[in-house]
Amino acid sequence: MKEKREVKILNDFRIARERKKSWQVAATEDFEFFAGKQHDDSDVENLRKRGIRALTINKIRPNIFLISGVQRQNRTDFRAYPEGEEDGLLAEVATKLLKNVMKSTNGEDKMSEQFEDGNICGEGWLEPYMDYTYDLINGALKLKKVSPFQMFVDPNSVEYDLSDAKYIVKFSPNLLQDQIIQLFPQKKKDIEKIEDGKINFDITDGVAHRKLDDYPTGGTTNLNQNIWNEDSQTEKFYDLTEYYYKKYVLRYIVIDAQQGVTKETDSKEEAEEFVSQYENTAIITRYIPEIWVDAMVGNTLIDSYVCQFYPQWKEYPFIPFFSYRITVPLKNREYMSQGIIRNLKDLQRELNKRRTQELVHLNSSTNSGWIVHKNARVNKADLRKKGSSSGYVLEWEGQIEPKQIHPMPLSQGHAQMAAENTNDLKEVSGINADLLAMNEKTQSGRAIHLRQKQGMVMIQVILDNLSRTKKILGRFIMSQLGQIYTVDTATKVCGSAFLQKNFSVPVMRDNVTPVMEGSEMKMEVDDEAVAMLFNQILTDLETTKYDIAVGEGSNSETVKYANYMLLMDLIQSGAPIPPDVIIDESMLPAATKEKIKQSMMAAQQQGVNP
Repeated sequence: MKEKREVKILNDFRIARERKKSWQVAATEDFEFFAGKQHDDSDVENLRKRGIRALTINKIRPNIFLISGVQRQNRTDFRAYPEGEEDGLLAEVATKLLKNVMKSTNGEDKMSEQFEDGNICGEGWLEPYMDYTYDLINGALKLKKVSPFQMFVDPNSVEYDLSDAKYIVKFSPNLLQDQIIQLFPQKKKDIEKIEDGKINFDITDGVAHRKLDDYPTGGTTNLNQNIWNEDSQTEKFYDLTEYYYKKYVLRYIVIDAQQGVTKETDSKEEAEEFVSQYENTAIITRYIPEIWVDAMVGNTLIDSYVCQFYPQWKEYPFIPFFSYRITVPLKNREYMSQGIIRNLKDLQRELNKRRTQELVHLNSSTNSGWIVHKNARVNKADLRKKGSSSGYVLEWEGQIEPKQIHPMPLSQGHAQMAAENTNDLKEVSGINADLLAMNEKTQSGRAIHLRQKQGMVMIQVILDNLSRTKKILGRFIMSQLGQIYTVDTATKVCGSAFLQKNFSVPVMRDNVTPVMEGSEMKMEVDDEAVAMLFNQILTDLETTKYDIAVGEGSNSETVKYANYMLLMDLIQSGAPIPPDVIIDESMLPAATKEKIKQSMMAAQQQGVNP
C-alpha cells in the first residue's frame, strides 16, 4: 500500500515531538521559575493548611534582566564589508539597505525578545515573512517571534543554522477556521470541508486514526488545550502543521569552463539551447534541494508549495538562537539545549524553602506555646489566644509556675548557607562582580566599562551564539533585498545627497566639452551607473559570496563612547588620527557632525588652521 503524504509528515512530526517532549517539560518549568512560580502546588497547599505562606525570593529574574540589559546596551548594527577595494561603494549601499530593513521590521527589538527566550529556556526563534497587504508587488518584510514550543527540528540535525536538518515542523494549535482561511484563502473550500481539525498521531496500516493525544500536561506544552479561549464552547478549533523539507529535483546545469559561469535550467531542451549559443560550455545534471512546505490542518493535507523565499534563500526560513547547546546526542535530551535558568532552579528552590522555614521558625518564637501543670488553675483558652501578645497579664493558681516554650535559635549554619547560596547563584549564572561593575573604590566610567568587558567572559559563549544568529539574519535579509526594494525605493533609502556624492559626473556638451557653472563644472547623477550598481545588489545572489561580507558594527552608546575614548588616548600618544574621524566617532547628532566637518573644510580651503 502506497504511503500517504500525511502519514509521512505525521511520522516525522511524532518522532521530533517525542524527542523534544522532555525538553518541553523542563523548558516550561524554566519559564515558570522566571515568572515566579517556584513551588510545587502540593507544597504550597500543605504549607497553607498549616497557616504558612510559601515565600518566593525570585533571584532568577534579575539575572535574566541583567543579561538582557547587557545585550541591549551593546547592540550592533549590520554592516557590509567589502571583499576588495573596488567593492567599497557596493558595501556602503548594502549597509544602508540592511539598516533600513532592521528599522522597518523592529528587528533589534525582535532579536532582544528572541535573546531573552533563549536565555530562559535555551531556544529563541524568529520567523521572517513577506506581507503583501499594502504592496502587492514589493511586499514588506516582517519578523515574528515564534514560541520555542511550536518548533520541532529533525532530531538528527547538529548544525547551528539548521542546514543539515531534513525537515522542520512549525506547529500552531487551536486556530479558528477564519485564521486558517486567512493564511490559505485559495483553499477555503477544502478547509471548510474538514470536520475534525485536531491533529493525532495514532497511525496504523498507513491510515491515521483519531485518539486522545498525550501532549505534556501543564503550561505552554499542553498543545491540545485551548489556552486562549478556555471558556469558549461554541468555536471550532484547528491545528495547523507546516512541514518544511528539502525536496530534491533534477536540474540541468550549463557550465562555462573558461569563465566559471553556471546557469541552472529546468529542462534538458533549455540547457541544450543555451549551449548551442556559446562555446566551451557543457551540461551536467544534478539533484538540487529545493525548500518546500506541506501544510496540514488536523490530519488533512491542504497545500504543498515552494517556500516563498526560495531560491533567493536556499535554507529554512527560520532564524534560531541557542543560548547553550550540546550536539552530542544524550539520552536525556532536555540537557542538550539549556538557558541560564536550568542550572539555577535547585539553588532557587533551596533559597525559597530555607527562607520559608526561617519565617516559620521566627513566627514560632513568638507563638511557641506554654508548659502548664494539668492541675494549675489558668484560662488555657485565653492563654492560647493572647499568650504571645504584648502587655498580656497571666493569672495562675498553683505551686508550679507556667513556663513559655522557647524554640532553638537559628544556627550559624543557616547564615553560612545563605552566604553560600548567594555566591552559588552568581557563579552558576555567570553574573559576577565585574559584570555588575561592583567595586567599593570610586572608578571612572571607562574603568567600569573595562571591568564589565572582563566580566562578559563568563557569558561570551551566549554572546557569540547571538552573533551567529545575527549573521544568519543578515545573510537572509541580503538575499531578499530584491523582493523588498526596487531600484527607485532603494535609492530613496540612500538619499539624494549620497547619490550626488558617489555617482556625480560632469555634464558634457556634445560628449566632449564639460558645461561650466562659474569656475566649477556642472555635475549630474549618472543614472546608468546608479541602476547598474543597485541592480547588482538587488538581483545578484553571488554578491554576498564574492563582493561583500555581512558582519556587525558598533551601535550602542556604550561601545561608541569606548571607541571614542580609545581614539582620544591614541591622539595623546601621538597617533596621526584625522579630526574628521574623531568627529564621526563622537556621539553628536549627525547634523551637528556635518556642520563641524563643513566648517573645517572651509577653513582648510582658506589656509587657516582649524
